[in-house]
Amino acid sequence: MKFAFLTLDFRRFPLEFAFQCAGRYGFDGIEVWGGRPHAYPDDMTKERLDEINSWKKKYHLEIPMFCPDGLNQNKRLTSLNEKERTEAVEYIQKGIDVAEALEAPRILVVPDHPGYGLDPEEVWQAFCDSLVQLADYAEGKGVRITVEPLTPMESPVVTTSDHCVRLLKDVENENVNFMMDVVPPAIAYEPFSEYFKKLGNRMDYIHICNNDGRTDAHMKLDEGVLPIEDMFTVFKNWEYKDYVSAELYSELYWNPEMMLANTVRIINGIRERVGI
Repeated sequence: MKFAFLTLDFRRFPLEFAFQCAGRYGFDGIEVWGGRPHAYPDDMTKERLDEINSWKKKYHLEIPMFCPDGLNQNKRLTSLNEKERTEAVEYIQKGIDVAEALEAPRILVVPDHPGYGLDPEEVWQAFCDSLVQLADYAEGKGVRITVEPLTPMESPVVTTSDHCVRLLKDVENENVNFMMDVVPPAIAYEPFSEYFKKLGNRMDYIHICNNDGRTDAHMKLDEGVLPIEDMFTVFKNWEYKDYVSAELYSELYWNPEMMLANTVRIINGIRERVGI
């Protein structure tokens, strides 16, 4: 396994500070958030991209994922409004260009809430159509589309491993992969093993945190309902070897370095005991 964290947790700080902390605390990579002030696609001039790439070298880091700011936007890939959906696809395509320039092999795609009172099958088809366009666009750029299931509180479209399996069948594109954020299965009372068993090597990224068992809260590792050391044992037993990225947006946005230090202390102890 390799370890990273999402720079969304550093959203009140310059992006280089997140890179500094990633290097200082021994991370393998850093998952770059595509919102302002970090890496909003429309702000990514050649000079800015070169600057970010220079930090990769300076702090000895990979960028395993580019994560556009995709939730609660006015550009939804699930929208039944064709104009909005077209704008959403174009927005993610710009993100794909950023991922390519940063040599990030993945871009995160989320099925944002489509709104209420709609035919769920029409919404599903709209999201599938969006994914096909994005996967085709990304294929020649060395970037994989990585779909993240969400909690029902965030969006009802893709919330379980079975939804991911259905997407695989309906989209039929080898450039669409999946990730597991540990919160949706915790909320759905779904074993992590379902993701590993059903998706196999089509799931190659994990977001970790702890959770209260009731909401979409992304809490620090040593507080919550999930037994974190046992969770890592499950990852190991399923021979998972790809990136694990900490996402703790419910925690200390005003002091993310301290939260990162807390995360590293816990993970390092677990790695030593579990043998990761």
